[in-house]
Amino acid sequence: MKTHQSGDYKGLGFGVSAFILFSFMPIYVQQLKPLSGYTLLNQRILWSTLLLLVGLSLIKKLSFYLRPMRQLKAWPGLIAGSLLVGLQWGLFVWAPLNQHTLDLSLGYFLVPLVMVFIGKVFLGEKLRPLQWVAMFCASAGVLMAFWKASDLSWVAILVAVGYPLYLVLRRKQVLPTVSAFLIENLILLPPALIGILMFGGLEGESLSHPFAYSSSLVLLFLGLAIMGSVPMLCFIAANNRLNMITLGLLSYLEPALIFVVAYVFLGETLKADDLFIYGPIIFGLGILAIDGGRQIIRKKHTAKNSYHL
Repeated sequence: MKTHQSGDYKGLGFGVSAFILFSFMPIYVQQLKPLSGYTLLNQRILWSTLLLLVGLSLIKKLSFYLRPMRQLKAWPGLIAGSLLVGLQWGLFVWAPLNQHTLDLSLGYFLVPLVMVFIGKVFLGEKLRPLQWVAMFCASAGVLMAFWKASDLSWVAILVAVGYPLYLVLRRKQVLPTVSAFLIENLILLPPALIGILMFGGLEGESLSHPFAYSSSLVLLFLGLAIMGSVPMLCFIAANNRLNMITLGLLSYLEPALIFVVAYVFLGETLKADDLFIYGPIIFGLGILAIDGGRQIIRKKHTAKNSYHL
């Protein structure tokens, strides 16, 4: 039976890479204005699917990664995973267009805490002392965010519950990372194509075919697929290798990095109360990094002693 280790170096590398790449997505999306977020979501699904199909065909691995689709018992999990991740991607673009951006951000603040709770209560995982400190620091920032928002909306609840459920499902239904991502995109492709054809134009008008754009926009859509696919693959791979608590705490890296990107690259104004939200989270991430470094040194020391024995 597969176990998830808190100190898996590849898992930590995949997780950090995923959150760094995710944090730069807001910069790239600026290049695609004035297209709607709904159109970008559908184009992301279309081009991610095409990218994977072509790439896997070239290396003659497509049949291997599509193999889970031949198993009837795998379909309920595949459909459930597609609906859960599709809902999250949809909320990510719907919320900013409907004045729910703050609710969306609150949901993402809650996701790591829900993951830690699931890992502790349902999966029997344990926090090390420094991980407890990191969690309390991050929780302080989350409480400040909730105090600022003054309530908890259905958008925040769906985000906070949806992603952890998706990760648990991916752990229970053991699939290769690429298989999970490819099949989920294939299941989401038909509604994405319908959305593009009906509302994919620059002014939300219908299109004659899904590629009825300028060559520059088509290249940007391809870039969007790469920007969305690589971190998602890294995220799924990290989920396959790390325990839920470690991945949950590491997930605070994403909002912290988005905070930096927003103010350094997008020119957003820094508010005084933002420091009370992100400051404890960044401090907690620092503690988590120290704890991770200690674990790496300890494992190397143990391996060295075992070698000499």
